[in-house]
Amino acid sequence: MRSQTTELARKAFVWGTWVVGAAVLIQFLLAGLGVFADAGFFFWHAVVNASVIFLLPVLLVLIGWIGGVPGRLLWLAAAISGLTVLQSLLLAPYHMAVEGPWRAISGLHVLNALFLFWVMLQLVERTREWREGAPAADA
Repeated sequence: MRSQTTELARKAFVWGTWVVGAAVLIQFLLAGLGVFADAGFFFWHAVVNASVIFLLPVLLVLIGWIGGVPGRLLWLAAAISGLTVLQSLLLAPYHMAVEGPWRAISGLHVLNALFLFWVMLQLVERTREWREGAPAADA
């Protein structure tokens, strides 16, 4: 019989994956708005939502650990935070005004964003599959 805390943590993990997914989609929207509407959206893209995308998966790992979520799912959640850090590092040549081929490294920011999106989709889908296959809580 699972404890109430474990079951609550599992439910929070499942819902949390959807919140992370929404945050990643919002991140793409904010980037597009920053390019095509108003550069002020880059503040929300680079500072606010990027922080959310980094911190939420860290919180999910902790909640998932409490809930006994499989390690594969915890690693996927952790990977999102790691890829978010990489996003910032990839922009270093641009922010340092580096010229030449080294500046092209910043172009990988977009490719890493697509990879982060794919990892998020994997996390949501595998969490759904795990939850559907998990036995119901004991009464």
